[in-house]
Amino acid sequence: MKLLFKTANPETLKSAIIRKIEDAELKTWSILESGEVKYLKHTQQWGDKGVILLTTDTEKGALVVKVLKFPSVTEELKDFEGYYYGRFCEIIFVNFPGRFTSIERIGV
Repeated sequence: MKLLFKTANPETLKSAIIRKIEDAELKTWSILESGEVKYLKHTQQWGDKGVILLTTDTEKGALVVKVLKFPSVTEELKDFEGYYYGRFCEIIFVNFPGRFTSIERIGV
């Protein structure tokens, strides 16, 4: 499953979210870097299970959010991704309420 947050400038929204986490304004999140890619990691409940990958789709005008599980995790992704998406939505609703127009779910 992926969530698409429709926005006029997906790259700006992505950068703003990452900056808030890097500036320690969102205490329950951290950034996990692998090469050039920055992943969002919840520091408490589900941080040991996986991360969130943010990408942008300029054609659709959307910030694309996808939960990825760590290879070592034996649980199915569906067992915890809803919680992870919920926590991410909390970031958006509380900190960036005027920066998106709608949310679309892709996949199951």
